[in-house]
Parts: sequence; C-alpha cells; structure tokens
Amino acid sequence: MATLTCRQLGKTYKGGQRAVDGIDLTLESGELMVVVGPSGCGKSTFLRLVAGLETISDGELEIGGTLANRLEPAQRGVAMVFQNYALYPHMSVFDNMAYALKLQKRPREEITRRVREAATLLGIEALLERRPRQLSGGQRQRVAMGRAIVREPRVFLFDEPLSNLDAALRVQMRLEIRRLQQRLGASMLYVTHDQVEAMTLADRLVVMRDGRIEQIGTPMSLFETPASCFVARFIGSPAMNLLPVSHSEGCARLPGGLILETDALEAETRADTAANAEAKAPARAATLGVRPEHLRLDPQGEFAVTLEMIERLGVDALAYCRLPGLDTPLTARLPLATLEAAALREGSEIRLGVDGPLHLFDAEERRLARRARLISAATSRIA
Repeated sequence: MATLTCRQLGKTYKGGQRAVDGIDLTLESGELMVVVGPSGCGKSTFLRLVAGLETISDGELEIGGTLANRLEPAQRGVAMVFQNYALYPHMSVFDNMAYALKLQKRPREEITRRVREAATLLGIEALLERRPRQLSGGQRQRVAMGRAIVREPRVFLFDEPLSNLDAALRVQMRLEIRRLQQRLGASMLYVTHDQVEAMTLADRLVVMRDGRIEQIGTPMSLFETPASCFVARFIGSPAMNLLPVSHSEGCARLPGGLILETDALEAETRADTAANAEAKAPARAATLGVRPEHLRLDPQGEFAVTLEMIERLGVDALAYCRLPGLDTPLTARLPLATLEAAALREGSEIRLGVDGPLHLFDAEERRLARRARLISAATSRIA
C-alpha cells in the first residue's frame, strides 16, 4: 500500500467557482482516513481529483511518492467504490469483478484466481454467476468492493458507499469495511456525510467546510477539542450545545442569568494602562459550548430550565430544555432510569449541572485555549 500526499490541492470550475481550496493532508500507508462534511462542501470533488476523474487546477498530488497530477486514472494505482455501485447490469458478478483485469489483458488463470480470492474474502462466492438485478443492496456493494480489490490498488477510494443502504445494513457494512481494511492493510480514503459512520470507521478524520479543511485529527480529538463551532456542531450526536456570551459591566454573561469565569477574564476586562496599551488584547469568549453528555440532573446545578420534551432512546434519553434567553433548546443526554425515577414530565422545572469540560470560542467561532466555569449572578464575586 502507498501513501497519498496533497499539497495545496485545488479545483476551480469555469466561471470561477472554487470547489476545493488548498487541501493539505497525507494519508499514511495502511491508514483509513475519513473525509466528512455537509453536502456541497467539496468532499466528493476532492475524491474525484485524487481518482483522476476531475482535473487538478492547482497544487500537487503524490501517490506512492510519484507526482500524479497528469497521470490518467488507470495509471494512478487507485480503485474507487461509488455510491451507486456502477455495476454493468448485463454482466455476471464474476465478469463485473474481472472486467478491469480483462482490459489489462491479464492471463485467464490470474483473473480467475483474483476474482475468487476477493469473492471469498467478501463472502460472495455463491453469487458469481448472478446478475446485479438478482442481488440485494448489500450484495451489490460487496461486488463493487470486490471489483476494487481484484485490481490490487495502492489506495482505495470510497465515495459515500453506504448511503443507499438501510440503517441496519449500514452498520453491518461499516464493520465489514473496517475488517476488510485491517485484513488487507489497505490505504483508504473514505468520503461520507454521516458523522456516525465517520467516527466509527476513521483512524483519522478530516472535516471539510466550503472546500477547505476545517480540522484533521483522530475522531476523539475532534470530539473533545473541536477547533471551531462548525466542528463542534458537526461532530457528536446530538450536537454540542452552543450558548452566546455577552460582555457587560466587566462580566461575561450567559442566557439564564449565569456568569462565565475564565482564567483570562481579568486580562480581558482590565483597563488599558501605559504598560499594556500596545499589547494585543486577548480574544474574548463569544460562545460557550457544552456537550449533551456532560449535563446531568442536579438540584444545585447551574442551569435552571424547563423540560420541554423527552426523546427515549432505550437506556438513555435526550431531554430538550428551555433556558430563559436562549432561542434553541438546551439538550441533555441523561440515563432514562434517572428521568423516570424522578417522575419528570414535559413542563417540569429542573436544574442541570455540568459534569465535563466547557468549550470557549471567539467571535470568529475559533476555539479558545482557556479553562472556564459557570457561577450564578447571585454568588459571583464580580457581579
């Protein structure tokens, strides 16, 4: 397997539309990297640039240490699995999987061996004589994967391969793709809009926004330390609660009458003096984030809210709460047994405490590296 390196990779269409802008990343040999983002963010276009299905406008693409910008798709050593499977309906499963090898004029014995080995790996040996119309969605996806495997590519490319499958089958196929990657030791670049799929599959995760990379890291590093409000909203289900922070009378204030203290608040609010007049003032917190998983029922908790709706998920439940001064509900993920033991129902007045980190973001929605805590206005030393 090979490494794949992008240096300021970009794509501009006629008319000036910039679909991919300055992509810098390296897919290590044997790594499964998932690219995730909302529809229209450029992730599929990026994958097509790597595959050679779109021309590169600027930047460099290296595959296995070889500059691939001008190489034809067949010369790049990549194989792509598409969302719609792209199987030939008039061909058998065997012929679909063998097609690329026949075009390469491989010996018949080698073709048969490769196809049967891939079919055995994917558990579709009994399907080799069938036509695509005789297969289920999951079986068609396995055939598409097998067609990629027989080519023995240096890099596998997946373009939302599970989006046409039902929920239960998607879970099964995610597991099979992960097992396949580990068995082959394959380098895989995998595009999806499903953040659950991204979190469960990825060795490293790339979040894209408007054609650019917003953040790269392990799934848990993005969950625990999102670089921006965009990543905080996109990674995690349900999304992080984001509360506006206002500044008045030397205090950072939150909806519901809460006051925010940070380890830089004093530096933020002190008057300018001759000694610090030319120093750049620290960026002020404009948004506070807290994960639903990090809220708990607590009679002494910081958030006094009204319970509006309970969404039961089995062991857990999502509690959607109204916080005075906040337009969107505050979401808490709580044990269902705890809610039922407290006999809570819609309309109940409850308090929520914080049992995890608070995240701070500036006015440009970028992460601030500061610690923070919440206190009530009544007990604040700086109110």
